[in-house]
Amino acid sequence: MECDTAAKVVEAENITMAEENANHKEKEATPRRMSEKYRKPNVTEQHKKLKAELEENATVFEGISFASEQGKVVEKFMEQLNANVKSEVDYSHFEILEKGLGKDLIMVGRFNVPLRLAPIAHPIYDIYGDFTASSPQSDCAATPSYILFCAAIKEMDDLKQDQVNETKILLWRDAINNAHNLQFGVDFAIKHLKRIARAYIGFKAMKRKSNTKDMLNNKNGFVEDCFREAKYFLGKPLSIGLFHQYYSSITH
Repeated sequence: MECDTAAKVVEAENITMAEENANHKEKEATPRRMSEKYRKPNVTEQHKKLKAELEENATVFEGISFASEQGKVVEKFMEQLNANVKSEVDYSHFEILEKGLGKDLIMVGRFNVPLRLAPIAHPIYDIYGDFTASSPQSDCAATPSYILFCAAIKEMDDLKQDQVNETKILLWRDAINNAHNLQFGVDFAIKHLKRIARAYIGFKAMKRKSNTKDMLNNKNGFVEDCFREAKYFLGKPLSIGLFHQYYSSITH
């Protein structure tokens, strides 16, 4: 009963937040939805600062003249990826959750999750088990972070590397770190996100068709890693690698 009450409170807060955001945007005569294939998320101040630096420096992703400057921007992005900053991520950042949890819930492990997240929550649980077991938080307190984590993985499953940007990747970082800070065992997701980031850098560099080895810092084979990951994820969902064992087992 307490969990149901807590879930309803969280859902009500997020619905209220979504309504307030919609009202605010209507006053500014700004469309609620964008025409892109996926909605750009709300961003934290850290995201805004990074994005401004990326645009100001005309990063390696867009092409600049000086290799040293390109290397600095890429290093800055990777530093941001590794940073465990205070997370401001919430349901409104994910299109699948922007209307709240809804009434159609299903039990996965010890959590009630929206039915639309079940295709992700089930294989995560089947492969990695109850990765929340090490958390001292109660089920009620841990549920929002668990749902945000599943929503981030769901977006990885829906998108390919040519459909993401730095802000999206950092949003996933925040959702994963949010779970990590509650002592969820999400090292597997942290490692996977770093692979996605390297693939993103490699993909953008490959599109420039230039000698990127001379432009990027190749410390510890970083450039080769970026190209290798870019080729691995090419044309595939960004969740590939997290679930391949699961899908192989159910198709044989």
